[in-house]
Amino acid sequence: RQPHSTPSSVASADADALSAADALTIAAPIDLSVPFTEQRVIEINERLGNASLDEVLQWVAQALPGRVLQFTSFGASGLVILDRLASLGLLREIPVVMIDTLHLFEETYEYVKNASKHYPEMELRTFYPRGFSDGQKFRFDYLNGDDLWTLDFDHYTYLTKVEPTLRALHELNPHAWITGRRRSQGADRRSLSVAELDDGRLKINPLAGWTRDQVWDYIHAHSVPYNVLYDRGYTSIGDSMNTRPVKQGEGERAGRFVYSGGKNRTECGMHSHEARVEARKKAAESEHKPLVVPPLPCASCLDVDAASFEESVLGAQRDLLVEFYSPMCGHCQAFGPEYEQVAETLARRGKVTVARMDIFSYTIPQAGKDAGFTIRAYPTIYLARPGASSGRLHLVKYEGQKDAASLLSWLSAQLVFAVGTPVLPNG
Repeated sequence: RQPHSTPSSVASADADALSAADALTIAAPIDLSVPFTEQRVIEINERLGNASLDEVLQWVAQALPGRVLQFTSFGASGLVILDRLASLGLLREIPVVMIDTLHLFEETYEYVKNASKHYPEMELRTFYPRGFSDGQKFRFDYLNGDDLWTLDFDHYTYLTKVEPTLRALHELNPHAWITGRRRSQGADRRSLSVAELDDGRLKINPLAGWTRDQVWDYIHAHSVPYNVLYDRGYTSIGDSMNTRPVKQGEGERAGRFVYSGGKNRTECGMHSHEARVEARKKAAESEHKPLVVPPLPCASCLDVDAASFEESVLGAQRDLLVEFYSPMCGHCQAFGPEYEQVAETLARRGKVTVARMDIFSYTIPQAGKDAGFTIRAYPTIYLARPGASSGRLHLVKYEGQKDAASLLSWLSAQLVFAVGTPVLPNG
């Protein structure tokens, strides 16, 4: 059951409409000859951080005329944005993009049809997995296996969501795209900004500061039609086979990616990562541009390559913590500052060498594979301990949460120091 509208929240939504004439909505087109940078995004956030929904939408439409898209799965948050775009007369200017995985609920497909009738000015562009079209679920499952989503969820996600999204961005080439993500959805969205830099484009999150109750107050107050699954206990709707209604007390997105190994994922699967990188390489080649590799610094880390692997890792004379990562992996980028914190802590202790190897640029030599280093996802972390008698490394793979505190706690349990000093983050 969804929350009913309240006078205060409805008044807030109406105030958004009234504020559309404010100075923020009068934006000169952005100079696109200068690439977007983190500094430019910071300045945009300073301007839009406290802006209303209407102000953000009008600003982006005026600042980037004809170069903005709304990406939506027609969830509750996306519907609020869709309805405001229609009310502001912007829906004809801003095309709507939907990624159809071919595995959505029948209720979702029915709702999309109804939404198209409710918003006749909407220009809906639907992207499917490459080589497939509307209604070809059984063909997809026949060619890829109907259990692909359970056996290799990362690869399934790449085929049905990542690649179609990259293709949509490449073909439509927007300078900004609008999403319905909110901080209140939790997890990695808690620190969400209104504007983000995403592969050279602006990603605009106009509902970043909204709560779930505010979203539903707006929907009820403005009679916005919505997916009937919301009335059956679903709070976030994805593919039919791995989405369930949430239980009382669970988070808004707790019903997503169930039965699939997708919950709480903090690694990039090797197969889907390589396919994603290959897609980016082809897109860069088609545009005659170099592939941009994002930086991932770690001043306290020993960077190892294929040439130095045998000496630095296999020949280590003391305990060695080594991370195998890719700068092209989103989870590696998120974990990067945490690993750097671990490296700084252990550098002060002076008892463990902290190393890392960029698997995007280098390959583990055969001697490393023979020693037992096996990589199936990024980042992968090993503790390598020299064998006093055997002369061989003793490897222990870290399987815990990807954060500094958890990794340091695990190390404290693994290592026995002569002086009995634990390896803790407050050292």
